[in-house]
Amino acid sequence: MQTDLNIVIAAEFELAEKIAELLEQSILPTAKLSVAEIYPFNEEQGLRFHNRSVEQQNIEEVDWSDKQYLFFAGEAKHAPYVARAADSGCVVIDLAAVCATLADVPLIVPGFNDSQLAELRNRNIVSLADPQISQLVLTCGEILVGGEINRLLVTSMLPASYVNAEQVKKLAGQTARLLNGISLDDGEPRLAFDVAPFKGNSSERLLRQFQKIIPNSEIQLLIHQVQSAVFYGLAQQVTALSDYQSDSAHWQTVWQQNPLLALHQDEIITPVSNGEKYQEQDSIHLSDVIVLENGIQFWSVCDEQRFSLALLAIKLAESAYQQGY
Repeated sequence: MQTDLNIVIAAEFELAEKIAELLEQSILPTAKLSVAEIYPFNEEQGLRFHNRSVEQQNIEEVDWSDKQYLFFAGEAKHAPYVARAADSGCVVIDLAAVCATLADVPLIVPGFNDSQLAELRNRNIVSLADPQISQLVLTCGEILVGGEINRLLVTSMLPASYVNAEQVKKLAGQTARLLNGISLDDGEPRLAFDVAPFKGNSSERLLRQFQKIIPNSEIQLLIHQVQSAVFYGLAQQVTALSDYQSDSAHWQTVWQQNPLLALHQDEIITPVSNGEKYQEQDSIHLSDVIVLENGIQFWSVCDEQRFSLALLAIKLAESAYQQGY
C-alpha cells in the first residue's frame, strides 16, 4: 500500500476547493495535490492544500504515470482523459457518473455498497452515484434491501449548484436585477423567485443508477425533479410505501445508527437553514417525519456539493485505498 499519494483534481473551482479542504482531513496520505484543468480557473482562483499553493496544468499536459488518484467531475466529452488516466494505472473517482452505465464500472454510494468496489480492478474507474440517488439511498437503502417497502415517491428540489457554478452566478445576477426593478432580457430563462420542472437530467438515468445500486429490486421508484430558486442545498420529499403496516421505529433506529445522518425531531431543516446553522456538519439532515399507515414520509436536506460530491468522493477514495487499489 503506497504511503505517499500523488492526487489530481479535475473539477470546477468551487467543487475542487471543497475536495481539497476535505482531503486535508482525510486518512489518505497525500504527498502532492495538483489540478488538471478541464474547466479553466479564473485568474484569482487558486487552490491551497496544507497552506501551499496547488499546481494547475492543462489536462492535456498531465503525465498520469506517477499519479495514484484522480477526482474527476467532468462531462462525457472528457471521457478520453478518464480512459488515459485509468490505462496508466491511476484510480479514477468519477464524481459525475459519466462512466456509471458501463457494466464493468462499479457505481457506489459510500457507506452502503462499498463491497462492490471489488469490480474496480476491471478498469481502474469507480463512479459515484448522482447526489439525488446518494441522498435517497443513504436515507432509505438499508430499509429497502429488507423488502418491506415496494413503492418510493421522491420529489427533488434542486439548487442552482446542482447544475454548475455558472447557474449559481445566473441566479445571483437575476436576483439582484429583479430586486432592483430591472427586468430580465426577452427570452432569458427565469431562475430567480421561481420554480420549474428540471430538464437537465433524465429520470431514466437516475432510475438506472438506483437499479444498479440495488439490483433485482421490485421497488417502484418515481422521481420528480424541480429546479428551485435556491443557491445551494438539495432537498428531497420522500414517501416510502408498503402493502402492509410499516414499522416506523425501525426507520428511526436505522437513521440514528448511521453517522452520515442527523435526525431532527423538533425543527424542519431547509437548504437555507442547513447552510446557516450546519455548515461544518457534513450530514444529511432528516426532519418532518410523518408516520403513515403503510409507510413513512420524510424531508431530507444536504449540501450536495460538499457532502454528496466532495465528502462522499473522498470516502470512496479512502475505501479504495484501504482495499489496496
